[in-house]
Amino acid sequence: MVRGVLTALAVVVSGTVSVAWAGPADLAPHRAIYAMGLATTKPGSGIAAASGTMSYQFEDACDGWVVENRIAVNYAYTEGGQALSATDFITWESKDGLHYRFRMRNTRDGQVTEEVEGHADLKGKGQGGVAKFTRPESFSMPLPKGTLFPTDHTLRLIDAAQGGHRTFWKVVFDGSGLDGPYEVNALIGKQSQTFPSKLVSPLLGTPYWPMHLAFFPVASPEEVPNFEMRLAYHPNGVAQEIVQTFKNFSLVGKLESVETLPRRGC
Repeated sequence: MVRGVLTALAVVVSGTVSVAWAGPADLAPHRAIYAMGLATTKPGSGIAAASGTMSYQFEDACDGWVVENRIAVNYAYTEGGQALSATDFITWESKDGLHYRFRMRNTRDGQVTEEVEGHADLKGKGQGGVAKFTRPESFSMPLPKGTLFPTDHTLRLIDAAQGGHRTFWKVVFDGSGLDGPYEVNALIGKQSQTFPSKLVSPLLGTPYWPMHLAFFPVASPEEVPNFEMRLAYHPNGVAQEIVQTFKNFSLVGKLESVETLPRRGC
């Protein structure tokens, strides 16, 4: 995510929850499935309805983190007709946050509309680097000083939330397109003590932070974000609900199932 977290120990006894945190940040390998639906539309969007699923899988690969994300949404249009839009996105990120590989494919009704693939490297912590694409064609893109890759950004974001910060701004490169890195401005809400999810899982047994992220392309002078996301983040990196806001409409993803994945023996 498009798109995460502090170590959390939750003990649930007779409906009460006791939470203790320890650092540094830790991530829970897991697989989550979300039911996607249309949340809002603006006049002229042309979208009458939308429904689908999103699967998110986060794994510990010993030398790095592997993320597999698939979104498939069927759109119905106000002028008639419908189309199935799908995105498959897989990444690997080294645990030191300096090396990254990415592959993304978009399809519409089964026909490939876009493919992006490549790798990126940073010169060191807090330094810049370069992204090298092999699809759709071979070219290089400079990454500015301070660029983060997605998992490192999520770790730092939840670290900031745990530290009581209410804003967090960083430049992030994820390789999901050719626009380059984004300036990501995050607003962090007060940690919630309520547990609205009907799902029963140890992964959901902790308070969470409501967050609002706005994405601004570094190369664009636009003062409004290209994309926004609201989500409820647990300290173990599980997102309980996700709202993706585009220019003319927004989608909501409600968590349907979540399961812990085993950590690989390293």
